[in-house]
Amino acid sequence: MVFVITAAHDKLTDMNMNTRYVLGGIGIVLLAVGIWWMGANQTSVVPVETVATSTEPVTTSTPSSSNPPVQPVAQQQPTSPTPVPFALASGETVASWNFAGSYKDGGTLEARANADITRLKGLLNSDTYTKYELYVSIANQYELLGDGKQEFTYLNYALAIDSTKTGLAWHNMGKLLERLGAYKSARVAYDRMIQAQPTTQYLRARLEFLQARMPEDTAAIAQAEADLSASTW
Repeated sequence: MVFVITAAHDKLTDMNMNTRYVLGGIGIVLLAVGIWWMGANQTSVVPVETVATSTEPVTTSTPSSSNPPVQPVAQQQPTSPTPVPFALASGETVASWNFAGSYKDGGTLEARANADITRLKGLLNSDTYTKYELYVSIANQYELLGDGKQEFTYLNYALAIDSTKTGLAWHNMGKLLERLGAYKSARVAYDRMIQAQPTTQYLRARLEFLQARMPEDTAAIAQAEADLSASTW
């Protein structure tokens, strides 16, 4: 009886061992199959890169008509104000805007005047002088060169800044137009000079103009003399 029980126990033990071996083998097979399946179906993972998107065409080293090269930005030049539309008197013309400038020698003096014009224009964006002063000064240099057209232009630039409080540009405009033979226009400039700044100096300049260029207008000359006598400025 004991022998039968022992034999049965040993048989059961052998069966348990065989079961373990089978299960272990199955486990190994399943593990191997799993490893194979993962290797066959594995998806490569790459780091995500941030890619800038653009609707613009890619710039290449060879420019084309559809993708022109970038042009350098031009340096900003100083701008001039809009000139006051000071026109010649009705029916009056200027035969020639050029005259014999005292520095128009084709040599040292002319070169100096041109150099001063360049220098003065270079100061237009600085705070060293007012633009009014600079425009009048540039006009003076053109007067030395006998260039009446440019002198007229730059005096108008000055008048665009101040035509009601300062008489200097009007005075120089009157002298220029008087030189060019435009006496009616010169008289207008002299009158506006007095309206802007009725100083003794300017009153005398207008009187001298009337006496020299319009001696027949005795009434205007008499009034100019009275204005000068009454001036305390």
